[in-house]
Amino acid sequence: MVQILAIFGAKYLFILPLVIFVIYVFKIPRFLQKRVLVLSAISSVLTFLAVFLLGILYYNPRPFMVLGFDPLVFHIPDNGFPSEHAVYTALIASIVYSFNPKAGTFLFFVSIIISLSRVYAGVHHIVDIIAGILLAIVMTYLAQIIIEKFFPSPQKQG
Repeated sequence: MVQILAIFGAKYLFILPLVIFVIYVFKIPRFLQKRVLVLSAISSVLTFLAVFLLGILYYNPRPFMVLGFDPLVFHIPDNGFPSEHAVYTALIASIVYSFNPKAGTFLFFVSIIISLSRVYAGVHHIVDIIAGILLAIVMTYLAQIIIEKFFPSPQKQG
């Protein structure tokens, strides 16, 4: 039973944060939709670039490659650092958290379940997960700084 849950979490659960994000964006007021989408665009670009650079700078073979077993879910034998599932689900969580801490916390919880499922399935080390989640949080924060610097909110303009 644990293996079935881990396989589901590792392969399919990543869809849930995406669905929740889309529903969240459509349910919030128009002025907030624009802010969420701008933060999403900037933080996504920064995150994608950071994932690309980290993948070049640090190589961490996946557990099934190192230990010689078949993972619970198929994965090509490549660099597992950082975990893209952890990065992108945590990115969604941190974007939503910026506007709705309660919903964002729930999405972080889902991201952690997905990430731990991928560790259990043998396709990631825990360091891949931690790096992915931290990267998402840092890139969202950096995107917020960029937005405030170049697109200040109306009440901060003087």
